[in-house]
Amino acid sequence: MLIFHIIAGSLVLIFGIGSLTFSKGKKLHRQSGNLFFLSLNLMAGSAMFLSDDPIVPLTSMYFAATAWAIVLRPEKTTGFFEIIAFITISILTARYFIVATSTAPSFMSTMFYIFGSVSLLAAILDLNMIIRGGLSGAHRIARHLWRMCYALSGAVLSFAANTADTWPEFINPYAPNLILIALIIFWLIRVFFTKWLNTKNSVLKVSS
Repeated sequence: MLIFHIIAGSLVLIFGIGSLTFSKGKKLHRQSGNLFFLSLNLMAGSAMFLSDDPIVPLTSMYFAATAWAIVLRPEKTTGFFEIIAFITISILTARYFIVATSTAPSFMSTMFYIFGSVSLLAAILDLNMIIRGGLSGAHRIARHLWRMCYALSGAVLSFAANTADTWPEFINPYAPNLILIALIIFWLIRVFFTKWLNTKNSVLKVSS
């Protein structure tokens, strides 16, 4: 199972980087995104059997699934999946804070507070989407972008944590996660505060 997990994790990194690199909305981007989603679920599923607590792999599966689903669902619609997703992340959020507050202050308790806070934000956004009856335009694209990047960051963080001792001293093994955080911020700014989305939609309409 460990070998399977490592292989799946390697595919997550390859297809995740591919989906970030290829032009958004184009065939290669969609294909790499679908393969990223599949490999992440395989990686997270195997991690559930290898870990004592499945909370982190379940969270990764939630973020990847909700990011993937939003681009498949028509604009301004929600369904049973979104309700189940909201319930799932609400339970995981509670679990993060319960574990964080019930253990002595440490690096892991701090990380659980961070993970719990992000999960809480995701739960609030899920509820908001359900109440509004779905998302459209920039909000729909932003949901896809930041959740996919966050799911990828979980895989990258796990890789860095398990290989930190093998990295050269002049390279911080957690630097890729900082780059992903910067990418999330960059894309959110680009989607909400520039004309990129309107230009992208115009190009896609012309090419379709």
